Amino acid sequence: MTARLDVDFTPAEGAMLRILGLIERRGYRIRELILAERPAHTSSLSILIEAHDAGRQPDTVARQLGNLFDVSSVTLSPSQQSACP
Repeated sequence: MTARLDVDFTPAEGAMLRILGLIERRGYRIRELILAERPAHTSSLSILIEAHDAGRQPDTVARQLGNLFDVSSVTLSPSQQSACP
């Protein structure tokens, strides 16, 4: 199962590590990652994730990301297959 997470956050020290580390610790592979800087010292990550097993629910990891320090919003959407092999 794959899903796309769009994460808006403040790019403070350690913020990226907290976001990506949480995703991997919760049993997901990161298949694609796009970072965009936003005005007012904020950034946005678009992350394509794939569960290690079918029992994982991406809405759980989305809620956990939303509780991280420096994360202002998380949007979860089902993913189409990536263009990359």
